[in-house]
Amino acid sequence: MSCHTHTHMHGAAYALFNTPCARLTWRLGRALQSLLSFALRHGHVILDCTAGRLPDGRVVCAGTIYLTSSAEESSEEDENPFCTKVQVTEPLPQGSPDDASWRWRVLPGTSVVHLYGCGCMLSDGRFAIFGGTDASAVMTSSCEVLTLDAHGARWSPLPPMHEPRREFACVAIDECVIVAGGVGSTTSELYEEGLGRWRQLPCSLAHRGQLSWMGWAAH
Repeated sequence: MSCHTHTHMHGAAYALFNTPCARLTWRLGRALQSLLSFALRHGHVILDCTAGRLPDGRVVCAGTIYLTSSAEESSEEDENPFCTKVQVTEPLPQGSPDDASWRWRVLPGTSVVHLYGCGCMLSDGRFAIFGGTDASAVMTSSCEVLTLDAHGARWSPLPPMHEPRREFACVAIDECVIVAGGVGSTTSELYEEGLGRWRQLPCSLAHRGQLSWMGWAAH
């Protein structure tokens, strides 16, 4: 291989992996790795993850964890072994001796479990989670949104979807969120952020569960 060809390939590879999409994918991968590490350290099992990038470049990652029984866990946790853990990346304080430029910080978990739910960023910069399966293994239409600002981190309820769904496709476009399909579903809905309401779309998928495990689109 000539030096010119090698340089050209190196430049092409750098351009590919230095795109915003590639950098976001790398950060999301680190998010999933961090949640998995957290779960394993505490003897738990992580079941799924969803994530989004905040306007300032930080990444929020939420994953549902199955709490394995132990002597340290409370009776409440024994009765309800699922919880949705949430973390966010943030820069280290200036002058920190740590070699890493970012660290993970644990945030408050969601008020209800969203196992196999989907999440995305809203147009106002907040991270939202939709649907999934709750702690009783029942498919839910529940939705929540995370506000992360100078006053701290807090979850607030959003209007529920018209139909409970899990493992569906989810994308945010022009101040709206579209969800479609999922396990046993052929329907789709649109959430209008400005009006704070869900609207059922007049279209159906050809097969039930056609968009199962499609996941979410981050931007």
